[in-house]
Formats: sequence, structure tokens, C-alpha cells
Amino acid sequence: MLRARRHFGRFPRQSPAKFCLRAVQLFTLLQLTLFSACALHAAAPTFRDEMDGETPMLRLLESSNFKLLDQRIEYQPQREGTGAELVQLQGPAGESAQLVFNLPTAPVISELRLAAMIRSNRPGVQIAARVVLPRSQNSKTGRHHEILVRGGNLSRGLLNEKLLLTDLPKLLERQARVARLQTADSIDERGAYVSHLVFLVPGGAGITELSVDWIEVDGILQDRVRDSQLQLATAESATELDGPLLPGVPMEKPPVFNVPQPKRKVDTSPVHRIIQWQGEQFEYLAKLGFNSIWIARQPTSADLAEANRLGISLICRPPSADELTRHGISSQWNPVLAWDLGELVATEDLQQVARLKQLIQHHDPRESRLTVMTCEQLSRDASRATDAIVLGREVLGTDLTLRDYVTWLGQRQRLARPGTPIWATIESEFGPLRSQQVTALRGGNGGVSLCAAYDHLTALTAAAMSVKCREFVFTSHSSLAATDPATKQRARNLELINLRLRMLTPWLATGKVTGIGHSSEPGLSAMVFQAERSHLLMPIGWSRDFRSQQSFHVPGAVSFVVPGVAESTDVYLLTLTGAKRLRHERTTGGLQVSVDSLPADGLIMLSSDAQAFSQVSQYLRQIAGRAARLQRDITAHRYDELQQVVASGAQPSDNAEVFRMLLSRAKQELAACDKDLASGYAELACQRTNAVERTLSQAEYLLRNGNGSASASVATPLEFSVVTLVDARRLASSLANAQQGPELLAGGSFENLPALLESGWRHQQLPLPGITSTVRLSPDAPYDGSYCLELEAHGTESHAPISVVPTAPVWISSAPIAVKAGELVEITGMVRVPEELIGTVDGLQIIDSLGGPGMATRVTHAPSWQSFRILRGVPSDTQLVVSLALSGLGRAQVDKLAVRTLRPSSATVAGQNPGNARQ
Repeated sequence: MLRARRHFGRFPRQSPAKFCLRAVQLFTLLQLTLFSACALHAAAPTFRDEMDGETPMLRLLESSNFKLLDQRIEYQPQREGTGAELVQLQGPAGESAQLVFNLPTAPVISELRLAAMIRSNRPGVQIAARVVLPRSQNSKTGRHHEILVRGGNLSRGLLNEKLLLTDLPKLLERQARVARLQTADSIDERGAYVSHLVFLVPGGAGITELSVDWIEVDGILQDRVRDSQLQLATAESATELDGPLLPGVPMEKPPVFNVPQPKRKVDTSPVHRIIQWQGEQFEYLAKLGFNSIWIARQPTSADLAEANRLGISLICRPPSADELTRHGISSQWNPVLAWDLGELVATEDLQQVARLKQLIQHHDPRESRLTVMTCEQLSRDASRATDAIVLGREVLGTDLTLRDYVTWLGQRQRLARPGTPIWATIESEFGPLRSQQVTALRGGNGGVSLCAAYDHLTALTAAAMSVKCREFVFTSHSSLAATDPATKQRARNLELINLRLRMLTPWLATGKVTGIGHSSEPGLSAMVFQAERSHLLMPIGWSRDFRSQQSFHVPGAVSFVVPGVAESTDVYLLTLTGAKRLRHERTTGGLQVSVDSLPADGLIMLSSDAQAFSQVSQYLRQIAGRAARLQRDITAHRYDELQQVVASGAQPSDNAEVFRMLLSRAKQELAACDKDLASGYAELACQRTNAVERTLSQAEYLLRNGNGSASASVATPLEFSVVTLVDARRLASSLANAQQGPELLAGGSFENLPALLESGWRHQQLPLPGITSTVRLSPDAPYDGSYCLELEAHGTESHAPISVVPTAPVWISSAPIAVKAGELVEITGMVRVPEELIGTVDGLQIIDSLGGPGMATRVTHAPSWQSFRILRGVPSDTQLVVSLALSGLGRAQVDKLAVRTLRPSSATVAGQNPGNARQ
């Protein structure tokens, strides 16, 4: 006690008040330290799977001596989430089964940590990681070396046990030393990444049962690399691109940044340009620049042999279950890049898809071959059932802006499992329903194919790149081999966009999006890609919409500010016909790059690597002649279309002289362009073509907005092209004093709920986690009468707000209405959306069965009552259903919904038979 007092006496004496204050401070500091430690410990993992989806995710390696007895999702309320995956195995003692779980790619770093919560009836279960060495080639398989890294704790057969795998760099180094003794190949651990989590389950007498409750990954996730063969990845190189597409046919070679030539031929094409097949010759599609073809059926032996000869990949349906069981998958299927598992439209189909995928995996000798599924709404479920998902929706002819479409793609991507590869659809022409409406509204006159302009294709591919897409699926509903002018124009547009994508391949294959370059022009910015020591700016006009074929042009000079680039960097403006230097200077926020005139498809390259620019410019020199010819023919076709419209008698009454002067100037410039091409001046011809494009855009603007056409009361798909613009104006004129038929929709006033139900109205609420929805007749300030229809959806958990709604949680559909071929149907109503809906870009959708979801009318924000009017032609006798879909969280009201037929005042619509309209 005396010793303690002497020890305490060494400190200066303190008053009791100061001593208490000091104690409180120490106690507060201790609380903060403990709080920080707990917060750190409770931080959300980078990746987590609750193992409670519709489809089991674990896969037993076929090379083992174990037999899979049962595998299912076991739902028990006491677990985390809603269930766990249960696997029952039988195998010999002394051996371990390997159950594999696909992970998002995670680089092997010290911070990487893998964890799983399990329950097993047998002790000794361990988790391991399958590590891929991208810098090491396995001479036996021609693929990357893989090492199984095991470590961490073993299970003891308790109820709920947490297995950990940490310190992976040291474990990998130890396993790599062992691997070097077992092979003569070079083993290089640099750039190693984890691709799979593996459960090592011991065998023994009886049945081994393993239940996995959840799997977590803490670390950094990156895009998964899936190549059928070796993909070179040295520190100084980018991936080699696809070579000549046709044997014996000279083809332009895309730029490759310092790629050493492999000793043997390998498939190193990292970017796939896919076209939906409509019976064309494979060789013709290859000439258009496609390196992959999507066939909606199983390919024949001749198809497979031709694809193999041309070096083209196929996406197709897998062999039937009976064929797989009897014959397996032979080497003749080598050209197949991915198996098409169809389109996911309902979660009930997932079990069948999972069984088909397991059967394919059992018989497919190429583990790297993907399975792919198309989905528009259920991207979360589809990503759990397949290796890659195809995302896309109808954009052409809609009022969606490029910003809306990019937002929608980002929402679908966030709903999918992390690391799932995204394949984006790029529309090349109108879909079937929209094409039917064009024909019906023209009075049955067909022969018009409305295709995406080249400017549309550049915008849609840029949108896909914003979500890290590397596979582009170009939709096609008619053969590209047809000889009509519209199809030839579509083929030119596709060939030109493929030349552009080939130029972008080095940045798409090995680069990444590093930020946004802000511009001096409102609504214009640029995605910044980086590959090695080169940056690429891709300008994007976010307000660009897809309602017409008009090109998007940036007026005058524009500048961009790019962060993180040295001032000594060389800057170039890239077009498909050449490159030229740009001026730049250091400014606040980064490097400012100025462009006097930015082409619609122009790109800006910033590089300190002279060889990289040399390779890009060499590629541009190879394709310059072909690109200039394509651009000239595309512009000339557009000029011919305007001349056809003028010949039909459609000219703007206002500024008619200016309109004729613009067309005359365009004709002169096209003649000068032809002389430049004949002399071999591709870049000068391209500049003239860009000038003609701007001139034609001015002429088209005068044509569209002259004669009071801007005041048209209803928009139709006829407004998309100048070819059908005359039909659109004629239709609008004929409907100015059209006679309305009787009301065909029962209950559209929304005054009596029993009457709605008796007349056949249907209400559908989709069960979405964390969302509740209601439909009611509301007395809250209706537009007419005592009630209006109100749809509402909101989240049920305030502590976990929902940012993305996967699909419309509430629908209401009318009773079917019989309509006859040749009739014109008008759908009208009033709508109010007080606040923008959360988690969607679509707002309230008014969908009719004649136009389908792609032609839905979207109302995103209407604080007061707002009218809508939809006009449809009836191509054949059918039944019309009108649906109202609330796409996000919020509230919307509808009133005075009506459906009537219209009898035009005169038969001014080409081919229209007024006698078909109801009296």
C-alpha cells in the first residue's frame, strides 16, 4: 500500500474537479474508440449472397468421385435472409468433394477476405479460393494457370459455423512454389484474381450434408475476364483484336497497343459485335464487320462449318436434353461463343432454366463457354441463373433521352448480381409492332423500313459502354441482304458503326472508364476511357432523343476539361478518316482541350505513347477510304429522301426559298465530295460530308416545323422519318375534323368499383420485396365526377430506402375491346403525377396492346391534370386492351379514360378506307 502511494505521489496533485473532468474525457474517448471499432466491424461487405434465390448456385465438379443426391433451397425463418442452399453428397472417406461458387472477380490483395456461414453433419469442411494467374499460360490447356488456395479454419460439425479465408497473398505465394515444382511452365502471380469460392467437403460413410446460409467477400471487385483461350495481359500491352474476318479477303486491322505475336493462333477477340441472323450469308455479315452471329435456332452442321471457316462466333440454342445425353457436345460446336437460354419473362421459369444449365455444364467440355439470357425487367433473377444477361428496350421513335436510357441501363445493372457481364441490345430498325403501326397509319401501304441512323447507333453504343458493356447485340428483324434502298442504308450504317467499334476496341478490351470530361456546351460531356498511357474522350449529348432520324450536331467550337492528364500529353481529334492535333492548355480542374468543329462521331485521344497513336492512325489510314465512301452514301441517301418528299409536294410555306437554297447547296457539296473521293482525298471528302449533313439537318428542321406542323395534336411513328412525314401531315390534316365513334371502353370514368369489376377490368399487384401497392377510387380532386383512379406504391422499410424498382409493382387493365382491320382508334384521358416516381425513368405508363410496351405513353411528372392522346391503326381484326402501369414508388391518378374509333373527314390518308370506320 505504501509502495502504491509513493508511485501515485510521483504525479502532480490535481483538484477533485479536474480529476473528474479528466475521467469523463477518458471515458468519452474510450466510447468513441469502441464505437469506431464496432462500426468498422459492422461495415457492409463488398459482396454478399444470402443463398436464398430460386436457383441453387453451388456446382459439383464432375471429376470427383462424389455423387450429388439432392440440392435445393431450404427456407427456414431462423436463418439470415429467407433461406439457405442445402446439398447432399455421397463419397468415399479420405477424399473431398469440391463445390464451386462463382464469385465476382476479386484481385488477390492483403485486404481480400472470404467468409461463409455453413452447417454440416460432418466435421472438416473447409473453404478455398480458385485463383487465376493471367500472366501464366498452361501449355497443356492453352488457358491461364489456376491454383487452388486453401487455408483458414475447419468446421467442427456444429449448428452454425463461420469459415474464413484470409491472408491470400501469402497463401498464394506458398502454393505457387509448389506449382513451380510440378510444371515446366512459368508461374507468375502478378495480377492474380479469385474467380470462385470452393467448399472442400469430406466424404465418409453415409450421406454428407452441407447447408450454406451466406457467402461474403471483402475486398475490391472488378469486371470478370472470360476468354476461351489465353488472353495476354502484360504491363505494356493491350489485348490483341480479331484479325482478318475472311480468308483471302484483305481487311482493315484495328489498332493494337504493343501486343506481342503469340506462338500459336489463339482467340483473343475481347469485344463481340453481334447481329441477329435473318437468313443472310455469313460471309456477307462478316464483310459488314460482325464477328458474331446470333441464331434463333440450333445451327446446322453446314452453319457450324461455315462459321468455323470464317472465324465467326455463334450464339445459339443448345442441343436438346436428349441430344446432350446421347451425343454430348462435340468439337463441331467450337464456333459457339455462348448458349442462348431464351428470354426470362417470369420467375416461374427459373427452375427449368437452372436444370438446362446444369445439363449443359455436365456435357460441355469448354468450361469458359457462357450461357446467356435476355431480360428486360427481371435482371436480378436472370443474373442468378446464367453467366451473362442481355439488356435492352425499344428506344427508336420514343421520347426517351440518352440520359434516360443510360439511367435505365444503370438501374438494371445494379439489380443484377455484381460482376455479371452485360450484353446490350442496339436497335438497327423499328420493332415489329411499331412497323405494323407505320403500315396501318399509312392506310395499309407498306414498303417502308425505318432504320436507326448512324448517329443513333453511336449514341446507343455509347450508352452501353457507360455500363461497362463489351458485347453489342444489334437487333435485326429483316434480312440485311435485301436490295431495297432502306435496307442498303441500314447495312451502311451498321458497317460504319462496326468500323468505329473496332477503333475503340483497345479501350473497351483493357481500358476502364476513369471519369467525366466536362464541356463548355450545356448538356454535353465526355466519358473518359484509359488504356495504358492513353486516354480517350467520347463526347455524349445527354439530351439527345430518338423521336426522329435527325443528326445531333454541336454548334461552333467546344472545349473539354479532362482531369488527371499531364500537360505534355499529345491531343488528337479522331474521325474514321484520320486524326489531327488539337490545342490544349493547363487550367483549373485539369487539361482543357479545344475543338473548333466537333463531328457527331468525333473522339479525342490523349496519349503520351507515340507508338499507341501510331497504331491508331495506321488503322485509320487503312479504313479511311471505305469509311469516307460509306459516309458519302449515307448522306446521299438522306438527300434523296428529302428530294422525294419535295417531289410529293411537301415544302415549307415559310422560308421556302431558304429550304430550296439548302438543298441546292447540299447537291453541290455532294458533287465536290465525289471528286475528292475519286482523287483519293478521304479526309477532305469526310469534311464535306459533315457539312452536307449539317445542311440537310437545317432543311429537315424547316420541313418539320413549317406550315404549323409543330402544333400537331398527337405524335405518331410516322414522324420518325422524312419519308413518312408527308403521311403524318396528311393524317393530321384528315383528323382535324374527324368524326368520333361511340365510347367503347366501359368504366373509364372510374366512378363505380363494382361496375369496373363487372365490365372485366383486372388488377395485378406484383409481390416485390420491401414494396407495397394499392389501387383505389379516390375522391381527391378528380378531374371529372366524384372519383378518379389512383395507383400508389411505397416502400415498407424506412431504414432501407429503395432506389431501383425492378418492374412495375401495380397494373390495372381494361376489358378486351373488339376492333376491326383498317379502323383508326383514339385513346384519350387525363392524368396527374404530383411528384416524380422513385426508382424508374418511365413514370406512369399507358400501354395499349396494339402498340405494346415499346410504344407506351410515359408520364413522368404532371403536378396538375394533363391530357394524353394515343392514335393507333388496326392492322387486323383483334381485341384492344388498355393497361395502366405504375413503374416506380409514388402516386398517380387517371380520369376520363376513353376509347373511340375515328372517321377521317376525308380519305386523305393514302389507302385509307373510311367505310371501315364505325358509324
